[in-house]
Amino acid sequence: MMYWLLYIGVIWLCAARAQKRGRSAWGWGIFALLLPPVAFLATWFVGSKPVPAPKPTSRTPALATPAVAKPMAPSPAASPSQAPRPTTPMPVSMSAPADASIVDITGQASVLIQVSAAPVVPTPAAAPAAPPAYPVYDYAPPKLGKIYGQQLGLTAQQISWLNKFWCPDNVFLAIESARQATVLLYVAVLKELERQFKAEGSTLAQEVKALDAQAQQAYRQAYSWYSGGSYTSAGEQAGADVYLTMFKQCENAVREQFGHKRKISSQFSAQLTSLDQAYQQRFGNRVQALLPELAPRIPGPDAATELALNAQNTTRWKTAFDQLAAQLPHDTAGFAAGVYRLGELNAHNPAVENIFFEASRTLARHDPEESLRLYLHYLHHDFQSATVNNKQLAKTIQKSLFAQPEHLERFETIVQQFTRDKDLARALEQVPQVYARQRRKIQLDMGAVQAVRQQHSGTVERLNEYLRDEPEVLTPPAATPVPVGLPSADVAEIQLTVAAPAPTGRFGSAVALTATQQELLLLFADSTLTLPQAQVEAFARDRGALRNQLIDSINDGCYELLDDVLIEESGDDYTIYEPYFQQLTTPC
Repeated sequence: MMYWLLYIGVIWLCAARAQKRGRSAWGWGIFALLLPPVAFLATWFVGSKPVPAPKPTSRTPALATPAVAKPMAPSPAASPSQAPRPTTPMPVSMSAPADASIVDITGQASVLIQVSAAPVVPTPAAAPAAPPAYPVYDYAPPKLGKIYGQQLGLTAQQISWLNKFWCPDNVFLAIESARQATVLLYVAVLKELERQFKAEGSTLAQEVKALDAQAQQAYRQAYSWYSGGSYTSAGEQAGADVYLTMFKQCENAVREQFGHKRKISSQFSAQLTSLDQAYQQRFGNRVQALLPELAPRIPGPDAATELALNAQNTTRWKTAFDQLAAQLPHDTAGFAAGVYRLGELNAHNPAVENIFFEASRTLARHDPEESLRLYLHYLHHDFQSATVNNKQLAKTIQKSLFAQPEHLERFETIVQQFTRDKDLARALEQVPQVYARQRRKIQLDMGAVQAVRQQHSGTVERLNEYLRDEPEVLTPPAATPVPVGLPSADVAEIQLTVAAPAPTGRFGSAVALTATQQELLLLFADSTLTLPQAQVEAFARDRGALRNQLIDSINDGCYELLDDVLIEESGDDYTIYEPYFQQLTTPC
């Protein structure tokens, strides 16, 4: 230990002696660090650093300027013809000079000074040149109080709260409206905190100062080698971490209010758990209790903010989509309009095509035609993306969309044409043609019919000969005695009628349904028009039928009325479209 103290003392002594003699303290300190004995001895023999003498500046003595009398201006009464005449210089007698500095120039022929009586216009003194305006370089960004003090009409106290820390730099606060909303929530929370602390006999500033002192003391105790002077500077920077942590809590509340799921850490001290607990007891719990009440008061995101947030978080649209899906099946038009609006707000989202794909899948069972339009919008955005995925609808969804094979063929034709020309408007106009009824025109080739007649004329004649054979004589049966009280065959005609299934009163007479079919439909009605396949299988087995045959028989019987299948297969369930069921139960 003594060796190290002596070693450090030698270094300090060498640096001090070098600085006293005008030498570099750092240079001699490093010299002593490497070679302590040599540096210690060298400081006794090294003298002071010589200072160069200033260079003498030569000044030229000013020449004595002879005094010249000011010329007299001409009198205003003089006539214009009287021009001023030049005057001859008068020699100065040097017989008795009064001043030795006066030089006798009487013997010189040239005239050195000539006085004229012409008027001299005085030249105005030039204005002093303004110093050049050098730009002021302020490398530190302005604090939030300086930015929003006048813009939001904040008080001096609120500006001071915002100037306690530097604004965090992240993509969320880079959006102007998001940062402004965070500032408004922050000053509202601190205003309420100030009111609470004053009611308890304290102030917000005193509480922050107390926690800051506790933090500095905790750091000094935890890190003995750390002086703690750089943790927080005295004065205006005291407690900056406290205000910054409260600002982060407000930012997380604004993120949640704006539907931005990514949160930032609002921990006061990551090194010392005791400090974080102290912050939560003094401020954190109070702020967290105020946020649910104050956060809904801030203005929501506008269209520009929605575009920016959706570009940052590519799955943010799912929350709004789930809210739209809750409208189904009652408001399919509102759902479709909301999806198109959601697509506009995700114009900068690289995954915008997923919105229309999910909407097409969701709407397939409720509005097949609009579902196809949404799928075309998906293809439109997919073609414009960096990677073309070309997702296909599941087989079960295709069964819901295309009840007939020709429906699928027509839509595939539209998609192929759209893939070639990329004309979305034209493709959307052709969607109604997918489900349009098209009557098939049958044209007979009379020439082919005549050729067949000629080819098989012999066969027809032979068949006619067989048909001309005498019919066999049939012996009439013995007459059956008619009981008394019953009309005879000559009196009354016996009519045979096939009894049709009697309707239960729930379904109309337009569709002939058996008792088993009606019972299954009533079971659907009791289960909100959705039944598991296992339950339908058990129902059909109990009545000696097959599940698929029972479902197909109901769909075939109702197709003429609905022009579509009644019972659709969706995953592990069977579902009935509610408007179709209402149409089936409406009496004709």
